Amino acid sequence: MSEQMVICEKCAGVIKNRDDLVTAVLLFAVVPYHESCYASDLKGVKSFFLDNQPLNGFSGNLIFILSIIIAFLWLLFADSKWYSIIALLPIGYRIYSYFIYEIHTKK
Repeated sequence: MSEQMVICEKCAGVIKNRDDLVTAVLLFAVVPYHESCYASDLKGVKSFFLDNQPLNGFSGNLIFILSIIIAFLWLLFADSKWYSIIALLPIGYRIYSYFIYEIHTKK
């Protein structure tokens, strides 16, 4: 696998460490940030378009697991099964974030 660099959306610096990487949804696109850049960008002008929840980390993983459970229960017990697709959105974003950005950083 070729080495791919992860570039911060705000400062355009290279993110080498997974602990320093925060991925978030910005207008339906997953973007990487340094942890400090994410905190300052969250308070800035983009906060209307920037989702307040990061996709990676404890809260992102918790939402991922809860979305899987909700989608499964929705398929089993709801009358309209097609609405369970809504619960798949956070799952897709989390998997996309992992394979596009997190896998290319060091632990």
